[in-house]
Amino acid sequence: MKKIGVALLGAAFSLNVHAAWYQVEIILFEHLYPDAGGEVWHAGQGLPDVQGSMELVTDSAAGDVPFLLLRSGQHKLEGVYRALRSSRSYRPILHLAWQQPGYGAGAGAKKVHIRDTLAARENPEEAPVRVDGSIRLRVSRFLHADVDLAYFFQPVPGYLVNGTAETLPVTGETAQYSRLRESRRMKLNELHYFDHPLFGLFMRVSRFGGE
Repeated sequence: MKKIGVALLGAAFSLNVHAAWYQVEIILFEHLYPDAGGEVWHAGQGLPDVQGSMELVTDSAAGDVPFLLLRSGQHKLEGVYRALRSSRSYRPILHLAWQQPGYGAGAGAKKVHIRDTLAARENPEEAPVRVDGSIRLRVSRFLHADVDLAYFFQPVPGYLVNGTAETLPVTGETAQYSRLRESRRMKLNELHYFDHPLFGLFMRVSRFGGE
């Protein structure tokens, strides 16, 4: 009887853990005809701190792996991606979806490293970088997302190869990137839009395995 109770408790714990997992999906896109409103972005705004952030796992034999990159067949925003791709005003940069546990709002919440290059993935350290930064999901009474992304409107070859910002070329006082930083309360299964004059982000969070 004791063994049965332990087994049931273990099964209940497993179900609770799985129920607290989420699917996060993002689409990053750039404005082809941006209206910057005369704004100038300076190097002093800084770059996102990606130290300690989690890298997405692209190959795994097990299903319940945190930060596992999901296949395109599991994407829920394909219609949004197709609309952006066919638009004359926008161009998609990156479309990703991954699974992860729901971490609390404290220091345990994990940042996910978001990075994309223009060239082949075989040699990313030498490829021009288009986007670099992080996205963090926090779960307490409500669900929140912290977005911190740098968009390079003049792609930078070899950016951050040595892990510092000194490799970023700057012409005069005008930097070659701009930064989007925003924290927002999220609602499950709703499409959220993070706006910027030069680029944008669509994000959707759902229960993993749900609709």
